[in-house]
Amino acid sequence: MTPGGARMNMSPVPGRLFRRALSGVSMAAAAALLLLTGVGCPPRAQPVVEAPAATENVPTIRVLLASGDRIALAATGGYTILADGKVVASSMDSLAEGDLTRKGGTWSIHAARYPARELVVESVGRSYIRLGTKLYRGRMMMLPDGATGIIVVNHLDLESYLAGVLGKELYARWHDRTYQAQAIAARTYALYEMSTFGKGRSYDLRDDQSSQVYGGFSAETDKSWRAVQSTHDIVLAAGPKGAEKYFRAYYSSCCGGTVNNAHSLRGPPVAAGPLAGGQSCHDCSAARRYNWSAVTVPKAVIHSAVARTYKAAANLDGVKTIEVVSTFHGWLVWLDVVGPRGRKVRIRGQDLRLCLLRHGHPSAKGLYSTNCQVRDAGNSIVFENGRGFGHGVGMCQWGAEGKAQKGYTAKEILLEYYPGAKLFTAY
Repeated sequence: MTPGGARMNMSPVPGRLFRRALSGVSMAAAAALLLLTGVGCPPRAQPVVEAPAATENVPTIRVLLASGDRIALAATGGYTILADGKVVASSMDSLAEGDLTRKGGTWSIHAARYPARELVVESVGRSYIRLGTKLYRGRMMMLPDGATGIIVVNHLDLESYLAGVLGKELYARWHDRTYQAQAIAARTYALYEMSTFGKGRSYDLRDDQSSQVYGGFSAETDKSWRAVQSTHDIVLAAGPKGAEKYFRAYYSSCCGGTVNNAHSLRGPPVAAGPLAGGQSCHDCSAARRYNWSAVTVPKAVIHSAVARTYKAAANLDGVKTIEVVSTFHGWLVWLDVVGPRGRKVRIRGQDLRLCLLRHGHPSAKGLYSTNCQVRDAGNSIVFENGRGFGHGVGMCQWGAEGKAQKGYTAKEILLEYYPGAKLFTAY
């Protein structure tokens, strides 16, 4: 698709997924549509200390922030503490930082003790909850984990969450249209996770790269809020006409020239649809890791790293070699880890990379993607001719920025990376 001012499809969409179709958008949403299609002027930047302008019908998202036996907690201003839903403390003054602990069904912070299963700390007015060094909007749900462990889950409106995601996922100097495209992709990803993974669990997403990187209020910027507000409630969906559904709108830093297939991450091969991959992408060539140097990893390190996750790998008694089973446009999809006696354990290339990164051995730090080739080098495996950074599925963030610099609208960027998808309003 070439850059231009193509307008969004305004036809109504039947079905239960969306509360209203694009033909019934509000004035605020209509302004957002003009921005996405390259018409009109961007809204004035809002102070990041202000609450979002529109929260009606915006769903609440639950983000796992931390876990442990001791949580550093504070509030910059007014706060309320609830124990099993009952208010047990409230103040308009700030809460000095203290260690929140739990033992025998009782929560403790400073000199206060709160017998309860669950504890909630929420901000009042223009106050923020401090967890460690970061500030957060909304409320903190403290849940028990074992005898003394604590799980901390941030509950807040989805639009505020997105402002704290964009500030961590994108460079501050990048184009507003890149931010708009990222806001829609991240909103779609979050809603999909809420409607699938989050069901029956105490949280919907984590705050790291296993979900979307989220930095709370501390990561919000005027630019991130501008993108969130100008795309308010706009999402991607795909499927038969009238039965479109959210999908897991993956994205990564740099695809290295070719978008990957979602099969590299999970499930069967994707033959068609927005996550099928295969698109050429050379707009990400400005990325520092568009190409990267060969990485040499000792076979002993590979065996140790894989054995931590795959029990069968522990029985290999080492690694003789790695055989490439299948690839997708240069991306490693399936690999066989072969032991000295010929036994094999088949894993995804992406899983091998994650195993090595979690292992923490210095030799694996430069394995930025699985868009590479594998070579046996005696006692080591060499990953060479590497390209890109991340899993490469869905939107390439560096590529999106390159397209924005060429004049692509947010909609055009998204449809390049999620072919066949459509834009709708979600709430």
